[in-house]
Amino acid sequence: MPVPLLCDLTLLHVTHYYTAYWQARLGISSYLELPSEAPGLFPREGVVTTIATELATRPNSTFAVVLTDYFGGIGEQWGAVSVDGGPVRSVNAINTALRALGIRATAGSDEFDTVGLSAHRSTPDYLDRYIDLCDEFGA
Repeated sequence: MPVPLLCDLTLLHVTHYYTAYWQARLGISSYLELPSEAPGLFPREGVVTTIATELATRPNSTFAVVLTDYFGGIGEQWGAVSVDGGPVRSVNAINTALRALGIRATAGSDEFDTVGLSAHRSTPDYLDRYIDLCDEFGA
């Protein structure tokens, strides 16, 4: 379910299981070219580009996929960005990904807070079903 953010952005919560399921279901065989150090659960399926294009309702969309895994202030971030349908490139922080999308932090905030991502710190429970769907579908 798309969630409107500030700065004319839209958030779509996805997980690796969500993208793996739709990749298999739609018969897409491409994958994002990411460095080997990308976390194993980072959504790298090519269907990500298809989803971004559908959300943007135009070809050559600009999008970022970000992953964060923090507990008690310790953890890591990862991101991938495509600008105007260009190649997907990896970035090491969510704010870097947002800057690539053209976001500039407002005074007293970083890019993450500027767009309103601080209100979306957890993956919605409805995505849990894709773990089982991947098993059922063989994805």
